Amino acid sequence: MKRSVLWAMAAILVPLVVAGGCQRVPGTGERKFIPLTWDQEIALGREAAPELESQFGGPLDDLLIQAYVRTVGERVARSARHPEMPELPYQFVALDSDVVNAFALPGGPVYVTRGMLEQLKTEGQLAAVLAHEIRHINGRHGSQQIGRQMGMQILLDVATAVAARSEGGARAARYGRDVADVVAGLVNLKYTREMESEADRLGLDYMVAAGYHPQEMVNLLTLLTSTEGPRPPEFLSTHPNPENRVGAIREIIRTKYPNRDGRVADDEYRREVLDRLKVKRGGSP
Repeated sequence: MKRSVLWAMAAILVPLVVAGGCQRVPGTGERKFIPLTWDQEIALGREAAPELESQFGGPLDDLLIQAYVRTVGERVARSARHPEMPELPYQFVALDSDVVNAFALPGGPVYVTRGMLEQLKTEGQLAAVLAHEIRHINGRHGSQQIGRQMGMQILLDVATAVAARSEGGARAARYGRDVADVVAGLVNLKYTREMESEADRLGLDYMVAAGYHPQEMVNLLTLLTSTEGPRPPEFLSTHPNPENRVGAIREIIRTKYPNRDGRVADDEYRREVLDRLKVKRGGSP
């Protein structure tokens, strides 16, 4: 076949393939190249969840703290619903790790570490953390970023294989190494500045719609950047540039939420989380 014909075919087919993966991002209206379906993202998140949990001490052994984190997360998640999105199986879990961090996996799992819970001062700050992570899920940042790092075709093959495994198929065995690599990539994922900015902006909308004080998003990042210790919180390396983002959030609050009040709940957070964590460490509330 002549080269001119091949180039003509490519000119027709490539845009069709790309257009097939271009989907509207809920909340922003932008069209992004996202090769996965929501069901595939849910399957990937479920696949990666056990590995992430094992790396960070497993779920915290305190049912009341878990219930508190879950209640706050579900309250924020209800405000994050969008008509262009399916009902995602969000999960909110506290992990028993000293590392100060929070994580989101595609399709629904959201994690916050004991180290992070000990740094926070209010329920509003917890809501800010969870709202930010929920936006990473709703914005489909995880699959976009891991696709860029490992290749869209590998990600698509792995997602298809994982879905086949969950249905009792054996196709996943063909991609065993790729599945492991993608899972490891999701566990250690870092987002772009654009993604972090979006998670701040729309996470702020989520938490305000859930009834929380918008200033708590600013207070969260300010608190983490001022944390003293031998090294900064891990959250700042996986969610970079908080100092630059604080000013942007303040400006959004000034223009979009002037004089907006909301829930802070410092006494509730101290009683339901901080006092219980102190007791678990052998101290007194």
